[in-house]
Amino acid sequence: DTPLRRARLRPPRHPRGALMVDNQSAKRKAPSVEASDGYFESYAGLGIHEEMLRCRRTDAYLQAIRSAGLAGKTVLDVGCGTGVLAIACARAGARKVYAVEASAVAECARAVVSASGLAGSVEVIRGKVEEVELPERVDVIVSEWMGCFLLYESMLDSVLRARDRWLKPGGSMLPRRAQMWLAPFRDEEAAEEHKAFWADVHGIDMSCLAPIARAELARRPEVELLLAQNVISSPSCVLDIGDLASCDLSDCQSLCASFDLSSHVRAELHGFVGYFAVELVPGQWLSTAPDAEPTHWRHVLFHCELPLPVQQDERIRGRLTMTQATQNPRCWDVVISFGVSGGGEERTQRYELDVRC
Repeated sequence: DTPLRRARLRPPRHPRGALMVDNQSAKRKAPSVEASDGYFESYAGLGIHEEMLRCRRTDAYLQAIRSAGLAGKTVLDVGCGTGVLAIACARAGARKVYAVEASAVAECARAVVSASGLAGSVEVIRGKVEEVELPERVDVIVSEWMGCFLLYESMLDSVLRARDRWLKPGGSMLPRRAQMWLAPFRDEEAAEEHKAFWADVHGIDMSCLAPIARAELARRPEVELLLAQNVISSPSCVLDIGDLASCDLSDCQSLCASFDLSSHVRAELHGFVGYFAVELVPGQWLSTAPDAEPTHWRHVLFHCELPLPVQQDERIRGRLTMTQATQNPRCWDVVISFGVSGGGEERTQRYELDVRC
């Protein structure tokens, strides 16, 4: 039961996991959907796209596109960014690719497409996918729409609306399936670190502030890397969108799931880690699990205000509820209720999953 070390991250993150490039403000308030210019503005800089392009998720998408059987087909790329996936689709034989991007980086994508000699087969369209018009329906929709803990930013809403407007009957989605996972974790080192910090702040005992700091941490999730060794049970699948080509939009705008897990060790439960996996094409999964190679999405850590002692093989039972925030549907209100089989009252923690996590 030796405390395990959790990976620490450096600067604040962009909403979808990439490092934020913003010299004026390290943490930017998420815009509302109605006032969405700020949201798309956050994708206008190439620094954010470089971080995402360096991530292994790009290689996974490129591999999937090569095996997706796109020869002669029409493709819609929702949120094309710098155009890497749209170009990959054209090189895989797609007859026509409509690359839609709402931010100013669309002009960069247009330049890259032209420099690649693919202007005839890849058409970059700047605009919101809900508002653009295409000359035809498409065989395939490709999009890298996932945010931290899958649903953050609610870009999936836009992808499914595009599907309902532009995907041909029998058409396919890439990715085709998506899952969300939740597991309890331990982090004795971080707990001791916080305690020691407030006990001696430049020679001043600020221990009276430690409970306030813990309460603040327990309201707002962190986006960090968690080592697999810190996870104390098998994970629970809290959402499985089995077929993105046919699922209802309403099924992806809220969720309520129960979990019942057995602790592998005797430890203090310090919170729950959330992550996701998507099946890009049949049999090819991209996972952001703690035991997988890190990605720019990292993991979402939902901290407990107070640790909960757990015995080996003891059951950890609870519920996860998530709903889109009323004022800003790109953000999510999260409630985790949990307890252990050995007794004690059930705890309920409420979180705000937004850009400041």
